[in-house]
Amino acid sequence: MRSSRYLALAVVVAAAFGWGAIRLFNRQFASGEVYPDFSSLRTDRMGTKLLYDSLRSLPGVAVERNFVPLELLPQDGATLLLLGIPPLKVNWNDGLLLRSVEATAMRGNRVVLAMHYDPEGSPLTQQQLEVREEPTPTGVKKSSAPPELKTRWGVTLQSNVATANGHPLSFREATGWKVLENDDTEILTIERPFGKGSVVLMAESAAFTNAATVNLDGVENVTEVLGPYRRIVFDEQHLGIAESGSIVGMARQFRLMGLALGLAICAALFIWRNASSFPPRTARAAADRFSGRTSHAGLLTLLKRHIPPAELAAVCWREWLATSRGQAKPEVRERAETIVATAAARPVEATREIQALLHAKGRL
Repeated sequence: MRSSRYLALAVVVAAAFGWGAIRLFNRQFASGEVYPDFSSLRTDRMGTKLLYDSLRSLPGVAVERNFVPLELLPQDGATLLLLGIPPLKVNWNDGLLLRSVEATAMRGNRVVLAMHYDPEGSPLTQQQLEVREEPTPTGVKKSSAPPELKTRWGVTLQSNVATANGHPLSFREATGWKVLENDDTEILTIERPFGKGSVVLMAESAAFTNAATVNLDGVENVTEVLGPYRRIVFDEQHLGIAESGSIVGMARQFRLMGLALGLAICAALFIWRNASSFPPRTARAAADRFSGRTSHAGLLTLLKRHIPPAELAAVCWREWLATSRGQAKPEVRERAETIVATAAARPVEATREIQALLHAKGRL
């Protein structure tokens, strides 16, 4: 009874905790604050879910999200959106970003690489774009190597943070690139073919956000950037939302969910078996369990269950003969047999008479 109460209390506490956790997660996920900026899963002004849902509602357009590295994309012939990338990461090719984008485009995809400068962060200076500072054990070392964005793609970034002209970042040089958008003297969007596909490089990502989609800001530019493909992929992996090699993912891949369900059922049965008797005890079984206090009482209980009262004297006599036949004379055994023959109605008295007969001394 005590273990059943503890189990019920544990179930109630677990249910209350689960309910509270689900409510908290639902609230956080509904607001979108748990996702990074420019994620297609985020619903506030800095997310891109509105654009994702709008494109998905168009007939003949397939829209999806990508949570794996670009090299693992199963299909080609799509427009891949990489939004909100820091400019320094693009300029210096951190994580070999440019090479990965270039290889993806050459397979026959259109890769849109849109950068974003965060005004709440540290100011972006032109020196940071031209000279790379690398930390060392003794301090900070400045690298004399030019940016890989310039040496590999022929593009030079221009920081306009100090001028406050409305565009904190633009392209000062874009050799071999086609200009898709500019603002007076500022180049903001460029395009270049790579193999079977192409790469679109954008200095800003604001046109893809929910706030811009509601106000229809830059919708013409976004339409031109998406290109002719009917399959559009919002990349979430570069934002930190990626599929990990979890046990659940591996079980789904090898179709082991049925085995996991069977193991869960076995675990539940094991817990239930240890929490209560299986099968449930009856009132008689409980009484029989506690009726035996001594070995003599246990023997009586055993005899009651397996030997009819009318045969008790005969069974006891046969068992005694099986082990002690030589201890009694023939005439004693004949007298005992006569007592057993008439012992059906009085088994206890007959058993006592046989016992007295066997232990009698002298002539009978």
